Amino acid sequence: MSKHSSHRLLGALLCLGTILANAFPGSPVNAEAANDARAVALLNTNSCSATPVQVAQGLPTPEPAPTGTPNGTTATPTPSAPPFLDVPPVGPQQIYITPRPSGVPETPLPVPTASPKGDANSGPVFLIRSSGSPGPLTPAGGSASPSPSAQPTAAGPTPLPTLQPGYIAVFGDQIIGNSNEGQPQDIIGHVQILYADEVVAGEKAHFDGARTIAVTGNPYVINHAKNSILHGDVILFDTIAHTAEVKNARGESTEDVERGEVYFNAKDLESDSNGVAHGSNASVTTCSNPRGGYHLTGRTIDVTPGDKITITKAILFLGAAAIFYLPKVVIPLRSVDEVRQPTFFPEVGYDAYQGYYVKAKLGFGKDQYYEGYYRVEYFTKVGLGLGYVAYFARRNNKRQSHIDYYGIKNRQTQTQQYNLEVDDKENFSPTLVGNAAFSYNGNYGQYLFLPPSTSLTAQLAHATASEQQTYSFNGYAVGSQSRIQTYNFADTRQITKSFSQTTSLGFNSSSTNYGGTSSSTTTDHFNTVSHLVTPGYDYQLTVDKSNSTSFSGVNKEPELQIRPSSFFPHFLFPITANFAVGSYSEPQNAFSTSRADLSFQLGPALYHVFGSDFSASGTLEQFAYGTGDLKATISQHLSLQTPIGKHFLNSIDYNESNNNGPASVPFQFLDNLIGINSKAAYETLRIFNGDVYNLLLSTSTSFNEQAQPVSYQLTSRPSRRSLLTLGGSFVPGIGQGFTTTNLQLASPFGRDADVQFLTDIDWKNHGRLTNKNIYYHRIIGDCYEIRVQYNENLKQVNITLNLLAFPSRAASFGVNRNGPILPGGLNF
Repeated sequence: MSKHSSHRLLGALLCLGTILANAFPGSPVNAEAANDARAVALLNTNSCSATPVQVAQGLPTPEPAPTGTPNGTTATPTPSAPPFLDVPPVGPQQIYITPRPSGVPETPLPVPTASPKGDANSGPVFLIRSSGSPGPLTPAGGSASPSPSAQPTAAGPTPLPTLQPGYIAVFGDQIIGNSNEGQPQDIIGHVQILYADEVVAGEKAHFDGARTIAVTGNPYVINHAKNSILHGDVILFDTIAHTAEVKNARGESTEDVERGEVYFNAKDLESDSNGVAHGSNASVTTCSNPRGGYHLTGRTIDVTPGDKITITKAILFLGAAAIFYLPKVVIPLRSVDEVRQPTFFPEVGYDAYQGYYVKAKLGFGKDQYYEGYYRVEYFTKVGLGLGYVAYFARRNNKRQSHIDYYGIKNRQTQTQQYNLEVDDKENFSPTLVGNAAFSYNGNYGQYLFLPPSTSLTAQLAHATASEQQTYSFNGYAVGSQSRIQTYNFADTRQITKSFSQTTSLGFNSSSTNYGGTSSSTTTDHFNTVSHLVTPGYDYQLTVDKSNSTSFSGVNKEPELQIRPSSFFPHFLFPITANFAVGSYSEPQNAFSTSRADLSFQLGPALYHVFGSDFSASGTLEQFAYGTGDLKATISQHLSLQTPIGKHFLNSIDYNESNNNGPASVPFQFLDNLIGINSKAAYETLRIFNGDVYNLLLSTSTSFNEQAQPVSYQLTSRPSRRSLLTLGGSFVPGIGQGFTTTNLQLASPFGRDADVQFLTDIDWKNHGRLTNKNIYYHRIIGDCYEIRVQYNENLKQVNITLNLLAFPSRAASFGVNRNGPILPGGLNF
């Protein structure tokens, strides 16, 4: 901005002051909004304005009108405000700060800024003033989510003017000071500084005449989404760099938080133009009462919205007690497929084999291009284990790599055990991609002592719109006992829209050596498939042949399959057909002959009879061979579902299979039919009442005059917050009866706590409870949760802590391999 431009800005302020001085009372409706818009329009004139401030698109073109100057002379005619802005200005003065014009050197100005900054995708910033102090933030994850704010509008058909990205605007009740170039100024009363990402507010602001505005009087910084606010003693705003530095910062945020809020403070916290905050002597917690829950202190803190919170030299406090030190803590604020930045809480526990243990994962990395964590695990009986897990990626997306290493010196076995996994993906070009992976496994876990295994895989793939070629290698070895190597090549081509060709070649070699006995096998395999699609039929010609020192399988030399696209389309029920003919051989018994296979899939036929739903389907298949042999198979499936009243549902299924012809003639391994016919029926009775209880009783019969077991499964909710599940079976007969029953129970266990109990009831041993597992869960301080697991068989106890604000970042927890018995986790 030049000296002449600064004089034009001073003239604009004087013009605005003259209009305010001669204002008369106007309508109070949208007074401040109309006044703000009028100020923007006045600053967008040719005689009283610096670089024009952007207004909302679609504003009407102003008409010229004479404007008086402070000395009483008449200035050059300037446009007047648009008609909808023609409301007498009421309220405070406004100073609009605009970017420096291009080509003008940067020099100290009364109110300077740099070239436009900010994110072009951040959306519009409306030039309106907030009234009053900001209220408390609404915690994330509540039952009722706040509705999005409506777009503000002016008193007319045109939307309010918006702030162009990179511009800033300053509002205040009163301006005091010298407006000359390089001179300080003071803005008093309801000060607000609007820029791309946030709003800085306070009761008083002082401009130093160069570039910094110091805001005091209960100052704070709040983002435009109003989900993150930061208070401080003094806020220093840089008008050139568009950054805000907060002294003795303290704030709260629900941005990127799944439940509750994040509370933090720092001695000095500076927010750059990209919205990233950097501070020192920081403290972070998700507890409204940190002394009653937990908090983290650290030397520095970096908060990257939508990405992560990074704290260095962090100390974890539970209440007032310091329990853990971490060189670096990374709390992810984004969802990732892998747990690359795990929760920083250590896991502690005990089991009979390892003893007491502490497991921690220490995160590191600046961004997704290099990140990971260190594994530090100590076991009182086993020893110290150290690991390193890292993810690498190039910014041009041409390489992604991953390494996972873990090693431990086992005091019990007096051995050094390692695990290592390395994989790499290379995008050589848009059509050429390579993958390679290596793994070494020498630690199989407790009670497993096996020779180390190694695995190496590599693949190179070339793909275009009409063809694809793949070259691959796989190697696997277990000590000196076994070794397997496989080489493959595959080529796929779409020759025309209706014709495609796939060809593959493979070579495999394997060797074993157990107890002084060794063996080896080599196999080469060739396969080609030609596929033609026509409007009426689908044709597929297959050649599949293997040569091996240990013959197995069936060769197709060749096989032709024909599938009509429509077969009796207007019949009573659907019918699909398939016909296959070819020459086949079994190398293991040196036999070959021709073969034809005609199959039909019938149904399903659906009927609704007397309130019941009936379904029927079947399969018919006929085989013919060059030896003159014939055989066939027919199978059918019938199903009937009958509701009885509102609380009963009975289901009956019937399956039958009938075979005709020799079972393993002429081929021993192809079309091998079961020699006897079979039939079976299954019945399930469901008794239910909403989600209060659900009882399933099921049994079956093979029509062999033998009583079959009856299975039962009961799921019940004794109360709104509890769940009971029982499952097992009853076997009729002398000395039989109820077998083991599996019991699962979940119930509240005090305030903000619940317990899950899993066990087996052994009825043959006087109802003894075996295989007991107990899970205890409690939310403490409404900020984190503690989970305790006890396993009777392993004599193991695990204790884990997870941040309540980031539940999806925590490890899974449940009563079995499939997760908790309560859908949706334990917070019910």
